[in-house]
Amino acid sequence: MAKMTLFGKTCWGILDCLTGTFTRIERFPFQIGSGDGCELTLMGDVLPKHCALVDTKDNSICLIKNDQAAQMALNGLEVNHAELKSEKDYSLQIGAHLFLFRGTKKLDAWQSSLDYRQWFIFDLETQTSQGPKSLDEVYQLAEQPHFNPQAVALVGGSERGFFLPQILCGRKPASVEAVASQSEDSSPAGFQGDVVINSEFGALTCPVCWLKFDAGDIMNVAVHDSLRGDPVLGQDAQQRFQASRFNHLRQPLDAFGLPCTEIACPHCRRTLPYGFAEVPHHIFSIVGDWNAGKSYYLSVLVKVLPNRLFQDFEIVFQDADPAGNAPLNDMKKKLFSAQSPEHARLAKTELEGAMYERLPRYGRTVALPRPFIFSMKSVSHPDERCSIVFYDNAGEHFQPGRDSAESPGAQHIASSAGVLFLFDPFNNSEFRARISTQPDPQLEIAILDQQDVILSEMKIRVQKLLRMSRNSKMKQPLAIMIGKCDAWMHLLGKEPFRDPVENHALNMTAVRHNSKLVRSLICDICPAIVANAEDISESVMYFPVSSFGHPPLKIGGGACVPNPGKLRPFMVEIPPLWLLAQITPQLVPCS
Repeated sequence: MAKMTLFGKTCWGILDCLTGTFTRIERFPFQIGSGDGCELTLMGDVLPKHCALVDTKDNSICLIKNDQAAQMALNGLEVNHAELKSEKDYSLQIGAHLFLFRGTKKLDAWQSSLDYRQWFIFDLETQTSQGPKSLDEVYQLAEQPHFNPQAVALVGGSERGFFLPQILCGRKPASVEAVASQSEDSSPAGFQGDVVINSEFGALTCPVCWLKFDAGDIMNVAVHDSLRGDPVLGQDAQQRFQASRFNHLRQPLDAFGLPCTEIACPHCRRTLPYGFAEVPHHIFSIVGDWNAGKSYYLSVLVKVLPNRLFQDFEIVFQDADPAGNAPLNDMKKKLFSAQSPEHARLAKTELEGAMYERLPRYGRTVALPRPFIFSMKSVSHPDERCSIVFYDNAGEHFQPGRDSAESPGAQHIASSAGVLFLFDPFNNSEFRARISTQPDPQLEIAILDQQDVILSEMKIRVQKLLRMSRNSKMKQPLAIMIGKCDAWMHLLGKEPFRDPVENHALNMTAVRHNSKLVRSLICDICPAIVANAEDISESVMYFPVSSFGHPPLKIGGGACVPNPGKLRPFMVEIPPLWLLAQITPQLVPCS
């Protein structure tokens, strides 16, 4: 049982500045929260046992958190605990609730001196004051774009007040209502308050939602904990805003004056990599059917490609978004650090699984694949740089009928700079017949044999999204990668392929030599693949690739996985190098 505590002649009281309710503190500990048994019960975004006032035995009390997740601002500063002296006013913000409290020998006199219906504004910078004002007038002032967030609003008769942004935490701005109502509309525009951003035009393309905008449309992400609750992303997200105030480093400041380092897309509001607007971004879309091995290919690629780029082209290839790239880096580490085949198994990419995130797009919350963004910079010419964006799509997203407004996971193809189509020879009946004598457990897997249909579907999607005529071909180069070539290279003789990289350049003669051999084989075995590919793009090249470099092993559950001790990737980096040579020849030159 909590004990009774007397402070001599000092008593403590709390004023609710928004309602005028006054509470005398007669018992300690004095619990504040939304749960049963609290001496002060609050509604809204408040924890059941949020915080408490406890006796310290020396005419003072201590304000403490009951829960590490609790947030409270004392005199405008976020605190975990604080000792409070008598005969001083304190302001306390808990969620949308604003309180004044004081310990004094004249509690009745202090209570009668306060008038919550009259507010005064004091600007700390200019040392000027305004008032008295009603609370609604204070709200209106705080919502003005030019207001000083360091200005303080005080209840009449009080010595302590609240920064104007704290006042707004208890009120939903009108602009929030506008965004919320507009989010039901499916028109192709992004919104910042009541400013419409056309999603079809702009110098920049979001790597998450693939909608366009200009550098001036980029939003900043608020830092202060009190600025949590974005009108589009929800209560748990930090607010997105367009900065109008900056510090001496030209860093944008949020409403509480804290410098903000993160930026966000104005459409989906997902954070963007640092320096996003400073370099060109190129999307490389990896397309393939279910079980084609896209996750393994991408995991191997981000291991092999940086080494090749640095050794042969003097290009630094590194994470542009370490936090966002974490799932892909985890797959890479798992594959190349595995001690056994069982540990090298990568989970199949599921629709709306860990590789996806739910974000707003055209007014709907949809599942979008996480972008994996990497930067490229020339060592000898540092100004020559760009970023590359990859995705690990579920194969089902490329199947006919899967693409829709509610599930637009593969629409990045229309915004891509180049397409990498991964063909699985073990998922084609004619190809399997040619390699059936090979001791490979993948021959036991049932086939769907629809890869030519996926190519046709890809063409139709691009034509629809870009409003192309049926006879038009896309400009983006298309790399047809015939995967698992360790199982079929023997069909072309001993060591048929040439290494296309020599003398710090991509030897296009070698690229075309390899492509001609592969195209000839595919024309002979499954000509529909060649026919569809060359009807899609004006520039098509064929490549042999192998993510493992050896036949996989079959483990429990029937999964086929690599032997970590035998991983020898073969030419996985050549198709992206060819795309880079078409798009950024200053980084990857041809010879």
